[in-house]
Amino acid sequence: MTRIQTLDSSSMSTLDDIETSGNSEREMTSHVGLVYEDSKKTIARATEMNLGSKEVLSRQSRPVYDAAEYQRKLQDTLTPLPEETAKTAFYTKGFFAGFCNQYMRFIGVILLAKNDGFDQIIDESISWKDTFGTDHYLHSSQLWDLVHWNSFHPDLPRFARYEKDVHKDLTAHSTKVTIEGEEYDNLIVNYDVPTGHDIWNKTLSTYPPPFGKFPNQGNNRYRQLAKAIELDRAHNDLKDYLKMFETVMKGALRPHPFLQAIVDKTASKLGGEDGRGYMVIHMRVEPDMAQQRVCSHKKLYYVDNITDMVHTQFPEPPVKTVLIVFARSLLDAMEDHAKTKPERNHMEKINRHNLDMIEDLLENGMWGGKVKVVEAGSAMVEAAGNPFFKYYSNFAGGIINFFLAIHSSILVGTEVSTWSTLSINSRYYRDIKENYFYTPDGLHWVTPPNVTKPHRFQC
Repeated sequence: MTRIQTLDSSSMSTLDDIETSGNSEREMTSHVGLVYEDSKKTIARATEMNLGSKEVLSRQSRPVYDAAEYQRKLQDTLTPLPEETAKTAFYTKGFFAGFCNQYMRFIGVILLAKNDGFDQIIDESISWKDTFGTDHYLHSSQLWDLVHWNSFHPDLPRFARYEKDVHKDLTAHSTKVTIEGEEYDNLIVNYDVPTGHDIWNKTLSTYPPPFGKFPNQGNNRYRQLAKAIELDRAHNDLKDYLKMFETVMKGALRPHPFLQAIVDKTASKLGGEDGRGYMVIHMRVEPDMAQQRVCSHKKLYYVDNITDMVHTQFPEPPVKTVLIVFARSLLDAMEDHAKTKPERNHMEKINRHNLDMIEDLLENGMWGGKVKVVEAGSAMVEAAGNPFFKYYSNFAGGIINFFLAIHSSILVGTEVSTWSTLSINSRYYRDIKENYFYTPDGLHWVTPPNVTKPHRFQC
């Protein structure tokens, strides 16, 4: 399996100076403000709220990451349990698309495994795709804390590593990736059965048996549950699925300890020692979103429209820092193309305007400069000093942004984004209720106290 570098003191030293770790090697700054949709009153600080303090305590109580100790525990927890104790399965399809789409698909796959009666899944069979980075596939153990995940077994299926002498119908070969002059091995595991042997034929013996015959089964299972929750049917019709879903959303799936250490330290830095907290604003104004026709009546296209809503609703800064999340590479790509043309089209003009507004936010902040605005993500991973995660910084940065959003005091996103919806729903299940969608009509409070179910994405 791919070797993960040890996190030593030098690996994290850059995080001590968070102001220098923005996405474009610029100063990191952040702003936040929120308002109740109906009352227009400023929301209480997260430190005054039950869940905000729970999240802070969780970060403070987490042990310092020790790479060697974690690897020992990981090898321990990935040891396959006997078949009579835990029925093993091998997932046959890889993930694709963006981070949140893969996250939802993963949840669906876990539900699918449980539905088919499987108690442990071969780690190497579930592959996450670094879609917008290297295009490589990575195992769950390379991205997520499986020591923590396996502690939820038997409520959730556990992960186990491939073992040649145990899993007789599987075979493995190693691929190599050279990172900063060092070779990293990545194990690729597939079925190796005689010609004519149909692994899906249940009358034939295949070990471990496969699941996930069709590419969209995981995604469909997730959507089935989401719809049942929306219609208030999950507690009766899919109560086992619902319990598993809630367990995942409350924190069973958390980043690899190296990445979690970055999240914890960054969240503490952004929030400040005085506990004022930070806000995350998901600036979903990239060209691909603007070009999609679906739910166009719910979209905002300009960065300054979003910040104007926050400023209008909150005359005084509600937080210490604002973290803005957006796909800079998509905006930069359109801008680079526009520079080659004699005249910009309408979308290219909007894109240039948004880049200018983002640069202004990062340079001058919000609330008249009282609140910093920052970027995090990939650049923060690259600054942390681990060659492996630096190489896969696009995907790793997406994980960091997502979990920084979960831990924020206030989250502002958009209804037309799976990223916004999934992060807000994760916060809902952790009882963090300061979550808002920006709409053409203003900020909408998604999770007020009387809301009894998460938001269902329908765009």
